[in-house]
Amino acid sequence: MATGSDAGGIPEMFGKSADCGTIYPVQATDDGELRPVGTDGACSPGNDGFVSPAER
Repeated sequence: MATGSDAGGIPEMFGKSADCGTIYPVQATDDGELRPVGTDGACSPGNDGFVSPAER
């Protein structure tokens, strides 16, 4: 699990933006949220909510 809130790190899985549906490599945070790796924590439209790609 990820421990920091910076943009770096090794991806653990993929996550889908709950807003635009774009798939990103993500890490799971200590509180269970998904955080995209290599971004400022949001997708290009600015959404910061991510879910498993299998979720609808």
